[in-house]
Amino acid sequence: MGRPSLRQLEYAIAVDDHGSFSRAAAALFVSQPALSAQIAELERRLGVALFERRRRTCSPTSAGLEILPRARDIILLVDDIVRAAGHHAGTLAGPVRVAAIPTVAPYLLSTVARELRHSWPDAELELLELRTEQLVEALSTGAADVGLLAMPVETASLHVVDVAFEPFTLAVAESHPYAASKEITASHLAETDILLLEDGHCLGDHALTVCRLAGARRHRTIHQASLTVLTQLVAGGDEATLLPISAVPVETRPDSGVTAIPMSDPTWGRRLALAWRSSDPRAGTFNDVVPSISDAIRSTLAG
Repeated sequence: MGRPSLRQLEYAIAVDDHGSFSRAAAALFVSQPALSAQIAELERRLGVALFERRRRTCSPTSAGLEILPRARDIILLVDDIVRAAGHHAGTLAGPVRVAAIPTVAPYLLSTVARELRHSWPDAELELLELRTEQLVEALSTGAADVGLLAMPVETASLHVVDVAFEPFTLAVAESHPYAASKEITASHLAETDILLLEDGHCLGDHALTVCRLAGARRHRTIHQASLTVLTQLVAGGDEATLLPISAVPVETRPDSGVTAIPMSDPTWGRRLALAWRSSDPRAGTFNDVVPSISDAIRSTLAG
């Protein structure tokens, strides 16, 4: 039994991620025979099979289920060594993966990226869109470095910093009876058919909370949808949907047939936060950019 190399561990992790030797090889830009040889040598050194091979796919064996998470931890710690060295050298260089949830990414991720490029000119930013549970998992495992998400979220292993409060608006067709209203009250919501994102989208959960607070019972969930889809559905009917204010310029542009009306209650909205691993050696550097990102997001929300 011998000690595995970091390359072998990285190859094993890639196979686990992709569920296929061929897809893992393509993702790593190596030939499949070269990858297979490294995995076979890793298994020989460890004395156990890590994967159950099938014709086109594979899955971890019982030994693999125990060993592969440890391999991920090792690679994460090695990456942290490099990050710590960069931090002490006084620069943030190399890849930095910044993720945001789908109801934030199209509207605010560019604002965050602009501030980060200004603060970290030597960093290579990689922008990701992940649903909340995926984003938290990616941050926890080191697959993402910084995340922009809406609270509350269970983030026990992460450091979370509030950056802004984002109000909701009510989006309705330009022909809707409420289209000329200056603001939307609880009584408006109680009498309106409201479209919501499915469970698993935190915005759907936040919007449902607002509906309950306002006493609105006439709502239905649209599955496998986005804010763009909800807005298009609203444009063609008598229903409405809740939009975060950052989405208004995009989703209710002049040719959309939809208008957005402010809410009368200033507490109807969501809190946005930045998050990263508490153990990341760059945590201090991440924290240093929070004020500028917060100011930029608030400026964008203010229009």
